[in-house]
Amino acid sequence: MYCAVPARHRRLSAAFAALTLLLFSFASSAQAPMNATASTAGKHMVIIGASYAAEWETPALPGYTVTNKGIGGQESSDVRARFDKDVIALAPDTVMIWGHYNDVVRAKPENMAAAKKKAQENYQAMVEQARAAGITPILVTELTIPIPDTIKEKLMGLIAGVLGKNDYRTQKNTEIKALNAWLRDYAKAQKIKLLDLEAALDSGNGTRKVEYTRSDNSHVSPAGYQAITRYVASQLG
Repeated sequence: MYCAVPARHRRLSAAFAALTLLLFSFASSAQAPMNATASTAGKHMVIIGASYAAEWETPALPGYTVTNKGIGGQESSDVRARFDKDVIALAPDTVMIWGHYNDVVRAKPENMAAAKKKAQENYQAMVEQARAAGITPILVTELTIPIPDTIKEKLMGLIAGVLGKNDYRTQKNTEIKALNAWLRDYAKAQKIKLLDLEAALDSGNGTRKVEYTRSDNSHVSPAGYQAITRYVASQLG
């Protein structure tokens, strides 16, 4: 015998079905972002170096969670001395090694060749340590000292040349660039990714853009770090 279902009951059943479907859809959509986050959480990168690295803090780099282990005032030997503690012990996926600026600016002319050789040895040792631990190394060329492209600077350069003097900034930049050239060759030979900050922040006259430097004519300005982050993100991406 057929019994008709009251209209009120039919409406309740339809409403219950719609609510069930809505809850199921919500649960599915909520689960999707969670899975996407888990799958794109990225790799762990340690940045190690001196003050230039330290003041970069923890930049937003695509595909990476960043730990910054930069310490101001250090030379490459100091960075190497703490590489086990600050890099190997953290077991990151990759390490960005940045910095021979202090090696160069602190070295006297008579000690410059030895200082550059020591920096090269330190880079090689840290790369070997990283690779032995299954950590991918990334090398970074060093920043130059800015020399403004102004008439005043050009006149001062001409006068210094006539007097047989060499500008301090030019002297140091020559040595910084020499180590950068070695670093490029070493990275290429060892098939290591290299981030060429010297070139990325160049003003067009072979030195860093003035606006990328703070008033001390050395440390990196906020605009400089923004430029570095954009460049590095593009290279990693």
